Amino acid sequence: MKDVYEVLRLKELEVSRLSREIEALRVAAPLLTDGEQEEHSEGFSSAGDPRPDHSGWQERTAGR
Repeated sequence: MKDVYEVLRLKELEVSRLSREIEALRVAAPLLTDGEQEEHSEGFSSAGDPRPDHSGWQERTAGR
């Protein structure tokens, strides 16, 4: 039988890894879409997006 604390630790590590991957995808997605998101996301806007934007992308590009 597996140790419950070891299973919990492995799951926490997996959640941490997935969180980093999601954050990287949130940073990369705007760079890859290159304006396509606005064309294909009818009814959705960055202000209406229920997911928080932790990438800081808007702040970095707003000053340009």
